[in-house]
Amino acid sequence: MRRLLTTIIAVTAIFTATAQYHSLQEARLFAYSRTDQLLIGTCDIHADYEVVDTSRIAVDYKVSYRHGPDLHLEVRYKLLCGEMASLFYSVAQNYANIARYKNGWSEEELEEYYAAGDRTIVIPTEIYTTKEETRIRHNIPFADDVVYEYTTPTTAIKWQLTDETCEIHGYNCTKASTMFEDRKWEVWFTMEIPIAEGPWLLRGLPGLILFAEDSNGDFRFEMEGIAPGREEIRLYKWSAKKITKKQWLKYERNALVSPYSQFSQGGQVKFYNSDGMKELKDEWSIPYYPLCK
Repeated sequence: MRRLLTTIIAVTAIFTATAQYHSLQEARLFAYSRTDQLLIGTCDIHADYEVVDTSRIAVDYKVSYRHGPDLHLEVRYKLLCGEMASLFYSVAQNYANIARYKNGWSEEELEEYYAAGDRTIVIPTEIYTTKEETRIRHNIPFADDVVYEYTTPTTAIKWQLTDETCEIHGYNCTKASTMFEDRKWEVWFTMEIPIAEGPWLLRGLPGLILFAEDSNGDFRFEMEGIAPGREEIRLYKWSAKKITKKQWLKYERNALVSPYSQFSQGGQVKFYNSDGMKELKDEWSIPYYPLCK
């Protein structure tokens, strides 16, 4: 138990200390309690932002994702629905943005940051959607203050509605399904909130999506809370490396199948297994479960 606690404290110290740097990469060392994980953390990049809309409603989601044959992890995301745009973003990264502007966290914000969970490379840092286009951004700490970004036309998903109903957190919901990004999705939406939005890229139903899961059980989105209000929808002016979706998926696959080759920068950045602190090199590989295909 003491060894486990020491490992947790060491890893936490690595990630906590990096908040002082302009880039997480400056830490140079990353430790993992399991070698079938690649936990991304957050990237402390300074950038101005513009307010592009104001939310009508804010939705908190718990996201469960497969990170190995016997491993699921959880992370928190938030959806802001405005009149002209929506933003689905990592809660942990949002608190990193706040810390950068405020030069630190309050005790409550720090607790919320750690409760938000460890980010994974296969779920975007943020998704900014309008009627015309969807901007998808991946904020990678190992990438020298660069945000990878690609834009696609906003997709009209073909949904099959059913007569099945249930109640989720007091909302009457209806079941729908679709094939999207080579995965079969089943979702529950509520017409009590007539907003055609949902988590990730799932949208276009006559009500807010409160629950979604793919047929393989690799990914699950569960609504944890809904709050009305007028929150700013901010679009950070990060320095973005503009790529195509195909290029991103290649990068994403390489990052998991061969993380050392992808991120070590010729050995400048080192990775360790925290169980004995064995350095991870070319043989290190992680099961790949892409959200997009």
